[in-house]
Amino acid sequence: MSDLALSRDHEEADTREGWKVVAATHVLTAVTFGAAYSFSATLPGLAAEFSASRGEIALVFSISAFLFYSLGAIAGPLADRWSPRSLVLLGLAAMILGYIGASRAGSLVSLYIWYGFGVGLGIGLSYVPALGAVQSWFIRRRSQASGIATAGIGLGTLVLPFAIGQALPFIGWRGCFTALACLFAVFGLPAAMLIRKRRDNPDPSWSRADKHANAAIWRDGRFYLFYAVLVLSSFCTFIPYVHIVAAAQDMGLSLQDGTTLVGLIGVGNVVGRFFLAGLGDRFGRRRLLASLTFAVAASFALWALASGMIQLALFALTFGMSYGGCVGLYPAVAADLFGTRNIGAVIGYLYTAVGIAALIGPTAAGFIFDHTGSYSGPIIASGLAAFAAGFMALRLGHE
Repeated sequence: MSDLALSRDHEEADTREGWKVVAATHVLTAVTFGAAYSFSATLPGLAAEFSASRGEIALVFSISAFLFYSLGAIAGPLADRWSPRSLVLLGLAAMILGYIGASRAGSLVSLYIWYGFGVGLGIGLSYVPALGAVQSWFIRRRSQASGIATAGIGLGTLVLPFAIGQALPFIGWRGCFTALACLFAVFGLPAAMLIRKRRDNPDPSWSRADKHANAAIWRDGRFYLFYAVLVLSSFCTFIPYVHIVAAAQDMGLSLQDGTTLVGLIGVGNVVGRFFLAGLGDRFGRRRLLASLTFAVAASFALWALASGMIQLALFALTFGMSYGGCVGLYPAVAADLFGTRNIGAVIGYLYTAVGIAALIGPTAAGFIFDHTGSYSGPIIASGLAAFAAGFMALRLGHE
């Protein structure tokens, strides 16, 4: 292929069909993760309904989050071989059933099964295949494409937790779960139809990769270093999504104030993914990832010192922007390090680290609160973990 033809392929990959996949993934992540992160608004009501502690209720979300990240290790390789669209559609069906079943739960165990496993399976089958499809379409503007695609998470976090908080007094958490199931059907299913992977990929790493590429990943020291970065940086990130509403109420703030804080995390997420992640194409993706991970650590210092709504709002915005930028960069950095031929598998393997952190972080924070009456310990531990992750990210190498 001539240089002119290769250049033309790069341009087409960065400006045409790939952007439809980006838009579809944006919508998909908005409805799925926006719904999942609305769990914080329902936590107090669920605890009261089932006479359960915060740790026991947080475990519902932790099971779900563990599954929707860990299952990427299965869904990613399947998406490399099969159609990512089929996996996304299957995942949406699982989420719809999960939320409908959870809305009828009569016990905490039933909630673990329907919400924990149903919603976890749904996002687990859809998230990594959609992200992998996006990576296959881009080279020069990969950070920007990843940031826009995952910015749907920020948009969903901005809109849905606040909407659920407003609806809870009128239809209760059961009605809210049913409404979310309908949302997936109306918005998620049409978006899924646009998800597809580029087959004639112009990325040089595509043609260099072979059937032994997956095995080579496990011999690459950078994979394990990146894995450790994800474990440590993700350990803290689900704690605000699950506990910030309850923590705000402990300070004497209202349910609406708490859901507003989740919405502000979403505002920060949109900024981080749309704008900060895109800067990686200009200033270096791995260098920017390290900087934003340090910013995540700094944000938890703000939460530790907070005594009212203004300080919590500052934390929510700072945390949302910095972590949003990190999440927007993760797939792009993975593609830079390991190529795009088997990107679904690579992202899937890496995101099991996020699943481990999601299982431990929110549940541990809940049980620590149950025993101490304070979130101070989890907040400080979160900041330290993110700080260590920032130093590890610096060692991933230079562009």
